[in-house]
Amino acid sequence: MKNPAKSQTRLTPERRAALVFDYEAGMPVKAISANYGVHRSTIPALVRRAGAEVRVAGLDAEERARASALYGSGMTLVQVARHMGIGDEAVRQAVLDEGGQLRARGRRPRKNTH
Repeated sequence: MKNPAKSQTRLTPERRAALVFDYEAGMPVKAISANYGVHRSTIPALVRRAGAEVRVAGLDAEERARASALYGSGMTLVQVARHMGIGDEAVRQAVLDEGGQLRARGRRPRKNTH
């Protein structure tokens, strides 16, 4: 019996090119991994092999400021992450890097609409 954790997904040259295109377009590595059935650690190797540049982990100054501002406007870490296509931990770190305060976890009070 084959160990499913060790099975490999073979990508056709066309699928490899599409993967690199998606990566260069800024698609998150997690999404690429799910779409193409490859482990996320395989993606940089495929990108390098195609002659493309691997993205540097983390957010640039503009992205950090935007993430922090969105969080400050009342969005949750997860909402900001989904909106920007990044991980919630990256949003959390951006808020802290920008000098922001993290809100307490748990349910937020609902606004009274009466």
